[in-house]
Amino acid sequence: MPYAVGIDLGTTNCTVSVFRRGVVETLPVEGKTTMPSVVSFRDGGDVLVGQAAKARTLLDPEHTVASAKRFMGDREKTYQVSGRNLTPVDVASIVLKRIVENASKTLGEDVSDAVITVPAYFTEAQREDTKHAGEKAGLNVLRLVPEPTAAAIAYGMDKGKDQLIMIYDLGGGTFDISILAVKGNVFTVKAVGGDSRLGGDDFDEAVITWAAKQFKAQSGIDLAGDTSREGMKARQLLKEAAETAKIELSQSSRTNVIIPNCLGHSLDLELSVTEFNALCEPLLARTVSHMKSVLADAGLKPADIDRVILVGGATKTPAVREIVAREIKEPYVADRVDEVVSHGAALVAANFYLPEEDMLPIEVVDVTGHSLGIDVLNEKHEVTFVPVIPRQTKYPCRRGFMGATSRPMQDEVLMQVFRGEDVNPEKNAYLGELSLPVSPPRVDFVPIGSIFELDADGIIHFTAVQLPIGSASATLIDHAMKHNNELDLPVVDRLISSGKAKVRTVAIKT
Repeated sequence: MPYAVGIDLGTTNCTVSVFRRGVVETLPVEGKTTMPSVVSFRDGGDVLVGQAAKARTLLDPEHTVASAKRFMGDREKTYQVSGRNLTPVDVASIVLKRIVENASKTLGEDVSDAVITVPAYFTEAQREDTKHAGEKAGLNVLRLVPEPTAAAIAYGMDKGKDQLIMIYDLGGGTFDISILAVKGNVFTVKAVGGDSRLGGDDFDEAVITWAAKQFKAQSGIDLAGDTSREGMKARQLLKEAAETAKIELSQSSRTNVIIPNCLGHSLDLELSVTEFNALCEPLLARTVSHMKSVLADAGLKPADIDRVILVGGATKTPAVREIVAREIKEPYVADRVDEVVSHGAALVAANFYLPEEDMLPIEVVDVTGHSLGIDVLNEKHEVTFVPVIPRQTKYPCRRGFMGATSRPMQDEVLMQVFRGEDVNPEKNAYLGELSLPVSPPRVDFVPIGSIFELDADGIIHFTAVQLPIGSASATLIDHAMKHNNELDLPVVDRLISSGKAKVRTVAIKT
């Protein structure tokens, strides 16, 4: 029987799970339930992945890559390792390939289908890169599922209880906050928010910065600024010591950050949980800001939330639980907090291979965490951003905006696509553009349509349409005037299919 697996492609660690024999189980990778998302290259060309690669971060930091997920979607980011130029997609594909090899070995057959999770706040480019990494690893990526949604499915499946839940997902490199209404096995996302550059790594970095400052005061050595090979190794030692201290402070009131030989000196610093919490307070405050934002977007108050569920390894920090309890309510810590996301993904994946009579009754209604739109000239001839798909819109979806040429005899319309919430396009993220020839140019204004389609994986497809002059455009204009410049898509689709409208389409990439 072929299986489709659920993969949590984490910044720090990865997990793979499958639904079989009526239950979800985590598949071991090298004998463990999680695998470090680390890749290392030996001089001979051998590629190490997971625990073996992580072990080489001290021995050979120059040829080892970790936390690449933080740079997904960044088309300028490259890693120069062992004479190769690797992108974050390349690194992720190597990690995914190793995960799938282990899953296939455990299941006793080749695994080619997978549902992969992504942070809810990932952009379209980050989602697209994740899907590309899966495909590059030889996978048929059935679906990208937001991590908080996967966690909610794993938690709420077959509970028989209607509830409003908040998923607080703080992993190694990303933070997500989502509110979902659960009715039976229907999971409706009400609002999402988060930060793709906030996670447990930042808690470690806060300790590293503090320790480096103390070390410089004691020894005069600027550990942060030392670019030598020895300096790199010392910083890696400090990173591991900081991570160990963070873990120890989840169970004790104080610990020591110790490196017996740090560039010829001994580093031995005591760190109390009170000091650690103070170092992390700005990071925790950022999560509070996102919690308040998603509550506002959903039109809810803290008292409306039935349960807050903590997901992600960084939520093991007591300060996280304390701040969630203070701002919302006492949180529920998910069982096997490191595996729950892949469990939800495995439940979604199961419906792609189970016989119809055995399919799991899961329905997910998701929303986009970002507004998507174009730049237009307003009545004052100022360039402004118009959201075509506002944030927190359910997807898959398709929306359109009715516009027109801006000057007589205009022979081309350049439409720039942005993601963001500011009326000034320059303050939003530029995603791409599409040039639509206007044929024939006219003295009068020519009606132009902009259509955004957000697919099931949260990836944009953008279409620009030159609409015909006459009764059809009069109907469209009348509809737009009554509905805040909304494009009447059924009418436009008929014009396109009849050949009366001229179209250009592109899949937007950053």
